[in-house]
Parts: sequence; C-alpha cells; structure tokens
Amino acid sequence: MKLLIAITVAEYRERLQEFFSEHQVAYYNEIEMKGMRKLEKQHRLGNWFGQGTMGVDNIAFLSFVGNEQADSLLNKLLQCKAEMPQCNINAYVIDVEKGV
Repeated sequence: MKLLIAITVAEYRERLQEFFSEHQVAYYNEIEMKGMRKLEKQHRLGNWFGQGTMGVDNIAFLSFVGNEQADSLLNKLLQCKAEMPQCNINAYVIDVEKGV
C-alpha cells in the first residue's frame, strides 16, 4: 500500500478531482492550506506589512492506494506536467509499512 500526496493551487481543485475520478481513486481526502512563497525580488522598501512572503491558496489530496495504482497515477501526473509545463501540480508516493 502507498500514500499518494498531490498538492496544487486551489484553482486546480476540480481538475484533480476529475483526474482521480477518471482513474478510479475510490477514496481521498482534501485539505485546504495556505502555501507561502518567498519573494525573490522585493521592492527596496520591502512589504508594507513587514513580511517577505506571499500567501497562495493550495489544496492537498491524500489517498491510500495499491502499489500498481500509485505508480500509474504518478506516471499520468508526470505526463500531465510534461504536456502542460505551467501545470501547478506536485505529487509524491510514499510507502506505507503498517496500518490499522
């Protein structure tokens, strides 16, 4: 068994939901979160609020899937990123040793 973690900007939520539906992911969790991006080139006076970061609305999808399905999903997401370089989806597969 593996844990699939996919993180994307909130605007891609429906696209990833459709992707999971198309690939028969029976169960997954969605977690809304705030991503922080460090600004590389700031105005010389800095940010009015005193922070050097910019918030981004993100969403994470977590799903426990079988080994073959995890590999297949990750490969298809890699194909998606290759076809759409601006695709803002990051995905990871983690082995699960034990569970209850």
